[in-house]
Amino acid sequence: MTRPRFFRDRATVLLLLVPLTFAACTPVRNPATGELQYTSMTPAEERRIGRKEHPKILEAFGGAYEDAELAGYVREVGQRLARLSDVPDLRFTFTVLDTPDVNAFALPGGYVYVTRGLLALVNDEAELAGVLGHEIGHVAARHAALRYDQALLGQIGVIGATILGAVLLGDEGAELGSDLGELAATAYVQGYSRQQEFEADELGIRYLVRAGYDARAMATFLGSLQRYDELRTRLRGGREQDIPGWLASHPRTPARVQRAAERAMAAAGGTKNRDRLLTAIDGMVFGDSPAHGWVEGRRFVHPVLRFRFTAPEGFRLENRPDAVVGRGEGGRLLLFDMARRDPGISLIRYLRRELGEEVDFDELLPGRTDRGYEAALGVARLWVEGERRRAFFGVVAGRGRTVYRFLYLTKRANRAERRRFEALLDSFTLLSPAEAARLKPLRITVHRVGPNDSLDRLAARMQLERLPREHFLVLNALGEGMPLQPGQRVKLVVRR
Repeated sequence: MTRPRFFRDRATVLLLLVPLTFAACTPVRNPATGELQYTSMTPAEERRIGRKEHPKILEAFGGAYEDAELAGYVREVGQRLARLSDVPDLRFTFTVLDTPDVNAFALPGGYVYVTRGLLALVNDEAELAGVLGHEIGHVAARHAALRYDQALLGQIGVIGATILGAVLLGDEGAELGSDLGELAATAYVQGYSRQQEFEADELGIRYLVRAGYDARAMATFLGSLQRYDELRTRLRGGREQDIPGWLASHPRTPARVQRAAERAMAAAGGTKNRDRLLTAIDGMVFGDSPAHGWVEGRRFVHPVLRFRFTAPEGFRLENRPDAVVGRGEGGRLLLFDMARRDPGISLIRYLRRELGEEVDFDELLPGRTDRGYEAALGVARLWVEGERRRAFFGVVAGRGRTVYRFLYLTKRANRAERRRFEALLDSFTLLSPAEAARLKPLRITVHRVGPNDSLDRLAARMQLERLPREHFLVLNALGEGMPLQPGQRVKLVVRR
């Protein structure tokens, strides 16, 4: 959770805001394909847009991951490919984003991004180079400029939505959002066309071959992505991800990349550099970072902001950029975020001012939690997705002007539900610096297989609460029953 704000903002929109300036189309020679293209965006304008939107990308995705060695490694691999691309004079910028989301994308002008979540799935340097090469291909072929003009001609309102193209997404695009009823909205991010994706595949293969990598790595990495997507669906109880990854909107991508790899000359026989990649990601944070807090079963902890709370029995928590979301049996829903109140405003007045125009409270009571924190409790009835729900609102005072806000929605209106919510508020705890320092995030650790190691023994070392064995297999691109060789290096996930 980075910038929580669900009480005031009813929509979470992940769109780039690009000025709708339109000039007469001029012919430009595509540096990657050699074709003459007509576009209103010049290369200089692409670079200007990239510079302008780069800070917004950092803010939207949790900032850059603070690991100078890993950032330098990704930059080195990316620059090696960029120098061998069809735009060798373009100054590329490669950034590792501090988010567990599995994704990568590029902005106009040479800004290429890869997430921490994606790096956890990569198993050799050739696979990383395949991801970066694909994105360099989008930049070299000026796909963003073409989509810009397409959007103008199609009268799409927010042009920035066409530029944020996830790696290997197809023309179907992807729908962002959730099913949180009146408390959330959806945004639509349109990807590149199928032809543009295929072109970026072929350009990425071209750059891999020029750099001496095994170009088949693009297809092997897509296989890992497919398995990870299936694993995430299992973790969500069969529900598709609210924010799709690369494959959610284009399941034919692996076959398409395989066809591109088969076309590439010298696709086989190149280097993979597995050990170098594993050394680079050894110690990298896995999942949510300390800067954003993380989920431990029913408990949410935030070592940087120094607090924790525990959800009621049966709830499954998810840490999102704008709020912590919990889902329970019977359609129960929990939302948590933070805000600041004006000096001198009581918690009762705060709740009335924030929600008074939208919520008719049945009860609004001041009080204190079991740990002595000032709090306020509001009870109301809301219509959510066409159903009548009992809503419990809770606000707990923190340090200074900070307030911690809870919303609990249930179809039942009884004392048991009220006690669950009151227990949730009572579980909230502010942490001392020493207590916060003892909280350790999950990290990737690279282990060398010993003679007595087995798949079961190594999977048991994975400090993940759900499906640890399945995570071990997917993260290491292993199949069930595949033998482990002494000396082989594998990825584990542990708290340290």
